[in-house]
Formats: sequence, structure tokens, C-alpha cells
Amino acid sequence: MTVLHNFRTDYFIGFLLLGVLFFSCSKEKFEATVPAYISIDKIDFTTNYATEGSASSNIPDAWVYLDDDLVGVYELPATFPVLKTGNRELKIYGGIKDNGIAASRARYLLYDPYVLQLDLQPEGVYKIEPTITYNPDVKFTWLEDFENASLSFLYHSFSDTVVFKQTSDVKEGSVSGGIYLESNMDFFEATSVAYTNLPQNGSVVYFEMDFKTNEPIWVGIYDDEDQYKKVKLNVKDDWTKIYINLTDLVNARTTSNEIKVFFGMASTTQAPFVSSNPTVYIDNLKLVHY
Repeated sequence: MTVLHNFRTDYFIGFLLLGVLFFSCSKEKFEATVPAYISIDKIDFTTNYATEGSASSNIPDAWVYLDDDLVGVYELPATFPVLKTGNRELKIYGGIKDNGIAASRARYLLYDPYVLQLDLQPEGVYKIEPTITYNPDVKFTWLEDFENASLSFLYHSFSDTVVFKQTSDVKEGSVSGGIYLESNMDFFEATSVAYTNLPQNGSVVYFEMDFKTNEPIWVGIYDDEDQYKKVKLNVKDDWTKIYINLTDLVNARTTSNEIKVFFGMASTTQAPFVSSNPTVYIDNLKLVHY
């Protein structure tokens, strides 16, 4: 009986000591992982207007890295915890809606990150006001902001109208582009000039633009004489910035001599215009890539 009693006593004491040790370790672990907090309201964007065009942007998300490890992707404004503390390198990349699709969030690879050294302390809240720029290696193959004397468009031979300079509804600057189809018109299509220098080695290629429209309009490319549609821009009552990802279309055209960006609309018996007077406003067109 005595031996059994001592065994039970020793077992209880051992269990108690194990519990104290576990609690101590858990407490230390908890105290070691009290987070710091980072707060970001928005990401500003700036350009060298003379060489990079407008600073118009649409950056709804922040891709956040600490010491090159992804912390998370956050829709702005956002305040979020980070478990790494002490001296850290913070990088904030601009995130976009690829092709204007809310479900297709992507880090915009043509923007450089905002970089900051931070000494993060547990429970500290760090309000960050990032401003980002284009990567210095980005090439601007086509810039059209409608502020120059002439416009850089070509037109389909059957197009019923052209792009006009207009001042009635301007995104920024003094003028924007306007496309108007009257009741006897049923087709419009404009293109850039032909380019032979677009990368076909996997590098990203984007077409950026601001637009508002009462009629859906297609955007895509011509590969020599073949047309490939990419995105249909839906009706927008307010000016909207979109980033159209042309990477797959351009990289698939390995035997092309020339590539042109197009945008256009057409009325048919199967798909008539939704508006009695289709009107499209455009501004800040950019064909950008590495």
C-alpha cells in the first residue's frame, strides 16, 4: 500500500511540474508573438509626365512584404498585424484588378515598390503613406493623352467615325478623346500604329487607359491582319482606370511582324447598340512593358 501511495504522489507531482513548465513556455511564446500593426489608407502614384505620361492610377490593394516575405494582400484602407518585430525592411507593392476584374487581383509588375526601414515594436501602430512609381526599366511604346496637336490613331476602313478631341467631359488636362456614333452609324474601330518591338519572351505587356462609356467597347490586338479580342469594357458612368493584360496575346504571336492595339464597337441584328447615341470618352492611353 505504501509503495502504491508513493507512486501516485510522485505521478501527481510530476504532472504538476509538467503543467507549470507548459504554462511557462506558453506564456513566453504568447509574449514573444504580440504583434505590431501597420496601417495604410491608400497608395499614391507619381510619374515623370514628360516621359511616362499621366499619374492616373487605380490601386485598390497593397501587397506587403517584410524582409521579402509576403505578409499579405490587403484591400485599402487596411490596418493589419505583423508578427515580425525589430528592425525590418518593409516593401509595399501596388495591387490592381487585372483586366478590370474584381476577382483577378494582381501585383502590378510594372510598378516599383515603396521601401522603408522600420523598427517594429510589439503593440505599436505604424501609419504608412506610400508613394510608388514605375520601374525605371519600363518602356512606354505608346502614350496618348490628347494634349498634343495631332492624334496617334489609325482607323478601320469601314469605321463610321474617328476619335475627336473634346472638352465637354475631361479626365484631366485640357482635353480628352471622344467617340460619337449617330443614329446612322453602326461601326467604329481605331488602332495604334503597328509595333515590331513588343517583347515575346514572357515579359509583361499592359495597355492602360481611362474611360467612361454608355456602350460596351472591345479592346485587343491585331497580329498582322488577325484580330484577337481581350476585354470588353462595360458601361461606366464615371471615369475608370483599367489595366488590360496583353501579355498572353502578345507572347503567343511569335511569328508576327506587326502588332497593333485596337478598340472598337459594332451594332448587329444579333447584338444591337444598348444606347441610341453611343458615346465613349478615353484618356491617358499607354502601351507599357519591359
